[in-house]
Amino acid sequence: MENRELTRRDFIRGTACAGMGITLGMAAAAPAPSSTSRTSRVVVVRNAGALDAKHNAQSDVIARMLAEGLQAFAGAATAAEAWKRFFRPDDAVAIKSTVMMTPTHPEVIRAIMEGVATAGIAGEKIRVWDRNSGGAGPAQAASATWTWHPGFDANSVSLAVGEATALVNVPGLKSHWLSGFGGALKNWCGAVTRINIFDKGVTFAFHGDSCADMGMLNALPAIRQKCRLIVVDALRPLCHGGPAVDPRYLWPYKGLLIGTDPVAVDSVGLKIIQGRRDQVRGNPWPLSPPPKHIAVAAEKYKLGTADLAQIEIVRLGWEEDAFV
Repeated sequence: MENRELTRRDFIRGTACAGMGITLGMAAAAPAPSSTSRTSRVVVVRNAGALDAKHNAQSDVIARMLAEGLQAFAGAATAAEAWKRFFRPDDAVAIKSTVMMTPTHPEVIRAIMEGVATAGIAGEKIRVWDRNSGGAGPAQAASATWTWHPGFDANSVSLAVGEATALVNVPGLKSHWLSGFGGALKNWCGAVTRINIFDKGVTFAFHGDSCADMGMLNALPAIRQKCRLIVVDALRPLCHGGPAVDPRYLWPYKGLLIGTDPVAVDSVGLKIIQGRRDQVRGNPWPLSPPPKHIAVAAEKYKLGTADLAQIEIVRLGWEEDAFV
């Protein structure tokens, strides 16, 4: 099937009478399936004003992007209704941020926290963390303010995962020197301990073969069952290098990717990264190492859809150099 990217007009026309069968993992009713055979949806929402000339994130613009993108993803009448499709008032929500290479912008975290709160969840029950540090509520959206140290359980999984009833995965979009690409699947590396690039005597040994088995983290029952939403920070992604970040390969994409299927989200993110690499080089510039873990997550771990022809890409906002 030929992949067809949707503009906002296409999306509104296609969802006027029916939703797209989004699986939210909740008791609340999801929209009815559409007549298309596509199995996953990813919203790419961009705004040219999301960053200023010095690359500072603009909180009000990002909040609007998130609201518009989530509303479109859920096929909801309002953003408030969309948030309520993902979260309940009795939820304890843990947001998996990242502090590595391309850190999640605190403005994105704050917008998510404020959105989750509209579902009737108290601020102290909405937390953000990476590795063994985190914070609670919008006042601690930035990692510099974090005061919480959740620790890890006997199975080397963060207690933040165990204590939450709902998870939100918020990676920064990037290339990666070990796995080729870093996105939704890879972000769970910061939710476990006892990992090591040499993979000797550790709990989670996935670094071999270009991190092909990265999907084992997303496949952990607690993570797989509790993750309700993925929001990829694509405001200023990295298209080459690591672990040191070369600013020549950061660029102002000024976007967010929204979905629930981690494989589909990463497949779209990979297309964006590869598009920028080819643009920079002026000819095809494949990632090295190759990002094998996305296809393996689909085929071996059954975590979602990797085939772009089976992914509904909804594009909203600024279109220049979208690469999808």
